[in-house]
Amino acid sequence: MVKFGSTENTQKVVLLLSFATSIVLVILFLSGALLTSISRGETAYTRVDMAAGSIFVFVISMIISLSLWPRIADRFESSEKYNRTPE
Repeated sequence: MVKFGSTENTQKVVLLLSFATSIVLVILFLSGALLTSISRGETAYTRVDMAAGSIFVFVISMIISLSLWPRIADRFESSEKYNRTPE
């Protein structure tokens, strides 16, 4: 199992997980926008629309993931403490 250790390491892990989550969501957004344009046969969205949408998705997903990942990490650490066997 992953041990976070100090609070500083937990903060770094949460930040990296938030970046990874946001990048994955931006990729999903862009692929959806590109597939919509391809399926219509004409340009459904301009490049500016896709760039602005990507920035918006990144910012919103960072805000949400920075509030969710610390809670998940706390639950993971607390369940790890209760599942330890005495040595």
